[in-house]
Amino acid sequence: MFKITMAKSTNNTAISSALNSLKQNYTPSNIVSLYSKTALELKDAKEFYGKSYYPGQLVPNFYQTKYEAEQDDTDNSSSDIVIDEKFKIVLQTQQQQQPQQEIEDTNVFNINQYFQGLKSILFGNQIIHSKLLSSTQSLSLKYLSNTKQGIVVVSDQQTNGKGRGGNQWVSPMGCLLYSFKCKQTDGTKLPFLQYVAGLALIEAIHSFPIASDLNVRLKWPNDIYDGDSNLKIGGILCQSNYFDNQFDITIGIGLNVTNSSNPTISINEMIFKKENKKTTTTTTTTTTTITTTPTTTPTPIYISRESLLSRFFNVFEEIYLTFTRDGFRTLEKRYTDAWLHSGSVVQIKEKNNQYVKIIGITENAFLKSIECDSNGNQTSNIIHELHPDGTSFDIENLILKEKK
Repeated sequence: MFKITMAKSTNNTAISSALNSLKQNYTPSNIVSLYSKTALELKDAKEFYGKSYYPGQLVPNFYQTKYEAEQDDTDNSSSDIVIDEKFKIVLQTQQQQQPQQEIEDTNVFNINQYFQGLKSILFGNQIIHSKLLSSTQSLSLKYLSNTKQGIVVVSDQQTNGKGRGGNQWVSPMGCLLYSFKCKQTDGTKLPFLQYVAGLALIEAIHSFPIASDLNVRLKWPNDIYDGDSNLKIGGILCQSNYFDNQFDITIGIGLNVTNSSNPTISINEMIFKKENKKTTTTTTTTTTTITTTPTTTPTPIYISRESLLSRFFNVFEEIYLTFTRDGFRTLEKRYTDAWLHSGSVVQIKEKNNQYVKIIGITENAFLKSIECDSNGNQTSNIIHELHPDGTSFDIENLILKEKK
């Protein structure tokens, strides 16, 4: 299960250069802010998000002001981008909203704009924000285990985003980077959550009129792709632990939203290219010419990170409740309508490159395929089921292979 598909660092020099760039933009800190759409008292914040349930469990410390948190800061002397063992959260009240300098900085996530679009009840009403973190996923797993459902951690940039196989990812400015908490009591539903989150993200993007026909697609099991260029623009990571008869799940998502061609393509660039295609039909021929108007100006922001995140939670809540009540089968068609693979003919490397046609998702959340020839003609009734955690999908060469 994959997270943060941004700017892969291929060597130590690239990593060092990227980290130095981040340091120039923002100062690393183990102090973050917690904002709540509804009234939240400090004692309740501690109860919901700072309660220890077993010996040795790491939990954040909560403060009324940043000054209090700074006074309690005894070990954050390193110049490296490292989050201290003492993770500190400042609860921002109505009188202590996001600093004006952050609101005026368009690179900083705007909390007020986000809350204005948020309609969900269960998810996203409490948001932890920082301009720079190591990883929203790692910190959520480390400090926010067994918390109340729905809290989200958002960072404008990351230094150590997590991916499959231990990959490190450095996230450029303009990516939407977040992790949030949800609960499940039925363990058989866990493998489907990455599909649920992916479907919600696609439908959230398509809910904007300007993006209703945008060719953004799901690549099994957990990636987001530009269907026109076949470039990856995002990914999803689901991780869980079991405590007190329920699964505590952290879902992490990274998506290129406003970053420009770094490293691939973003949602706003996709919209810009779509909007700038001109169709010219002459009266003397039936030829349709597609031209793209060149530009050197920055890509317009049609969809902001704030509006997309609030829209995501609005959509996710509806899908999640349906999924929890009725299971994935009621959502399967919506999911397969949004992916790249229906009817695709691919090869399974570990089966002597046997050709198979993808036909759906099994009741166990596996990829379901049937044997065929290279043209997609069925050759037997043999069904192959591929586990999402154990399989890598080479979309360029149409090969399914064991994940190393």
